[in-house]
Amino acid sequence: MQDISLHLLDIIENSVRAQAKNIKIRVIRNVQKNRLRIIVEDDGIGMDSHTLEMAQNPFYTSKQEREKKVGLGIPLFKQNAELSNGCFKMASEPGFGTVLTVDFELDNIDRMPLGNLKDTLLGAIVGHAEVDFSINLSVKEKGVEQSFHFDTAAIKEELGDIPLTYPDVIEYIDQSLQEGIQNTNMEEV
Repeated sequence: MQDISLHLLDIIENSVRAQAKNIKIRVIRNVQKNRLRIIVEDDGIGMDSHTLEMAQNPFYTSKQEREKKVGLGIPLFKQNAELSNGCFKMASEPGFGTVLTVDFELDNIDRMPLGNLKDTLLGAIVGHAEVDFSINLSVKEKGVEQSFHFDTAAIKEELGDIPLTYPDVIEYIDQSLQEGIQNTNMEEV
């Protein structure tokens, strides 16, 4: 994968396959601590300790339809974090979902770019309109914190019977995400 947003999309897809109805995504850039942190939390079926350990193995996948039994998404995400002097943590419990936390050293030459976060998030929201997404972007720089919060559950409540896949709604989501990313200077990552 060429950027962090593609890893994020892979993790979101894993959450959806795990029957998550709520997915929380946090992207935190802390300039003072020289860290970029990605946190994805879901309320899916979760994993026992053995499956959690195996999920980090490239020769394991839970996808039954695969001809070849490999799952490179999580192992590559972990490797990319560690290559940039970061770390990777996954916690899960059956019936209680999964939390994935990935740290990157912000100014590390080996850190892959964040990529097109807006299109990744928009695609996930529109592609999985049945899931409620809570997105938080925050930047801490020179003692000042800027943040952006976006919640599809609140939008669905406001819209009533109008689906998130309605063209005007997609345009609204697109513009909201773009403004949030610009206001938090997340596109500079």
